[in-house]
Amino acid sequence: MIKLKFILVLSLALLGRAMASDSASNNHGEDKGHGKTEHSAEFKGITIDVRDTPSDFKLPGKLWNTLVSDGGGATADGHDKKQEHGTASKEEKIDTLIVWLPVEVSFSAKQSGILAHESVQYNLPRGGGTLDTAKITDGDKGTFYLKFNLNEFSNPSAMKVYFVSNAKKRRVDGEIFGAGCNVYFDVTKAFQKLNSGEGLKFNITDNRHISAMSGHFIFVQTEKDKVYLSQVEFTDSKNRDYLCKI
Repeated sequence: MIKLKFILVLSLALLGRAMASDSASNNHGEDKGHGKTEHSAEFKGITIDVRDTPSDFKLPGKLWNTLVSDGGGATADGHDKKQEHGTASKEEKIDTLIVWLPVEVSFSAKQSGILAHESVQYNLPRGGGTLDTAKITDGDKGTFYLKFNLNEFSNPSAMKVYFVSNAKKRRVDGEIFGAGCNVYFDVTKAFQKLNSGEGLKFNITDNRHISAMSGHFIFVQTEKDKVYLSQVEFTDSKNRDYLCKI
């Protein structure tokens, strides 16, 4: 039921009610390690180059073993009862060669007053990074779209996508939002369908988006003896009570 509910959140709620590296030379200041420029050859809007090196992050042990053993070929069971954790580090010494890739993440809204910028793209370095939705959203009602540019992955059709939830379950207008703690899901099919269109749709009313998206999106592709990885973590510094860990 937990897995089904989350897939519904990702495929239905995100679609409906519930919810690049090259930039122009005009510089608009610094944002805590971010370089901000307007306009991009591939993205019409504000582009922010994130220079911070991503921190190591914790994953359920079963998921980490899946990623490094077969590139995400196995289906996640959704829950790690032993709550074992693996550390995803760029210095991880294993037989399989881990290749960390960059990723671009864009936010857009069709109406003003929902996002701080109606259209903004974050260019994350190799290994991805963390984005704080408290600094991206700017309102209390409405929807926005989230898209990932994964062009660095040579074979997108072979890529697997996992979501590791970091959001507590909570009830909003009779519906449960947040997948819970210590759970992860294979969301490849739903993700690829949504990301190939307008993007994943989130609703900021009553902070639904925080519960729906807080956690890690893990992108993995295997090729012979190499595993290509990237990840994006979403958190919210102003609403930590919704999160499993601070």
